[in-house]
Amino acid sequence: MLSEVYAHVMPETSPYKVNHLKKDHGLVFGSNIKSDPRLLWTLPDLESKDYTYITASTFFARRRQRRHVRHVLAFVCDFDTPQGTTTEDILDFYHAAGLPAPELIIATATPGHYQSWNILSEPLRIRHDILLAKVSKIHEAMVEALEADPCAVGVERWVRRPTMSNIVYTDNYSRTTWEELSKWYEARRPIKASKEEKHKVVYIGTLLATPAGKRIQESAAEKGERNRWAYGLGLCLWDAGIPSPEIHTKLHAWNKDLKEPLPMAEIEKIYRSVIAGRHHASPRVLSSITGLSAQIKGWYKWAKPRDRRRDHIQEIKDDIIADLQQHKTVTETQKAWSERLGVAYRTLKEALSQLRQKGIIEAQTSRGKYAQSSYSLSGGYLISLTYINLPAAAGAETLFSNGILKGHTAISPLKGTLSFSKEHSTRSGTEYG
Repeated sequence: MLSEVYAHVMPETSPYKVNHLKKDHGLVFGSNIKSDPRLLWTLPDLESKDYTYITASTFFARRRQRRHVRHVLAFVCDFDTPQGTTTEDILDFYHAAGLPAPELIIATATPGHYQSWNILSEPLRIRHDILLAKVSKIHEAMVEALEADPCAVGVERWVRRPTMSNIVYTDNYSRTTWEELSKWYEARRPIKASKEEKHKVVYIGTLLATPAGKRIQESAAEKGERNRWAYGLGLCLWDAGIPSPEIHTKLHAWNKDLKEPLPMAEIEKIYRSVIAGRHHASPRVLSSITGLSAQIKGWYKWAKPRDRRRDHIQEIKDDIIADLQQHKTVTETQKAWSERLGVAYRTLKEALSQLRQKGIIEAQTSRGKYAQSSYSLSGGYLISLTYINLPAAAGAETLFSNGILKGHTAISPLKGTLSFSKEHSTRSGTEYG
């Protein structure tokens, strides 16, 4: 039994050291006392050393930790059941949960306590953290569905070594596949409650009313196109503002009427993608799926007036200038700045670019590994604010009237254009000299 399970991940003989094992091989831990782990990396070691505990996974490091798992060979669940529980009872638990039956059941020293093994047909190579996280979630779901020991979760755990004396049930003719467990998990995974957001609709009329929209509601999808039809139908219903429960019912009813329905887990996966709200129905794609027109015919209504238009570039510029006047200098990143102001990141970048071109703000970038930019109002802009806010002298005329320079303040000298500045300065010298 052990040779068959571990043969693909442990070599018959290894001329290499533990640190030089190939990637398709791994280390197995064995021990008589759980606090004293020993390394096993060849089949002869596994068979000759009669340890009480071993691991049903292999590792690529000398530590028995989840993040070091290389292969998963079996999913093992612990059952702390009352004394008198039989192997038939354990198999009934699996049948009630809809799980594949275990290939191995081991009795422990305590009466009524068992360990059941779902041995994988092929060792599952853990190639990235996302797969490892899914393995952990599936194991937790199995333990919860079987009402097994909730504390005994994790493919890195110690399990009892199968022997001729403790094996009470074995199935040598079948193995559990990773695909079976994945489909079982996807079918029972709880759906996160999504907030029913009110759609911002300005154009009245939906794709469902078009010839393509009417066609996609019919259960006419052929094999090979069923997923696209189901996803397109879900997006059309979602964009039309149909409540989520009705979308769920409609998708399952549509699938049931197909000649060859999709698996229930596949429809549930499509439904979760639809209500996530990341995509919307496209008339072009809908037309390519059905071969019919998806042009919407409807009418417009005025959008509700808003107190403030945050997408207006001039208002964003005013916000940036007001923020710099308050804080003098801003050194945070543009993304953090846009979040603090409550504006779009791209809009902030465009506004900053325009303000820099006009010379209103200045940007300085430091050097080094932790370089960052700082923004402040330019000196010229601050000076212009000073002149604008200066009080006018008694009897002085306004600075501008209909675009013509009329007077000056009591402090600032009159600055005319080049065409008359010389003449004016001469007259001024004659009259007041």
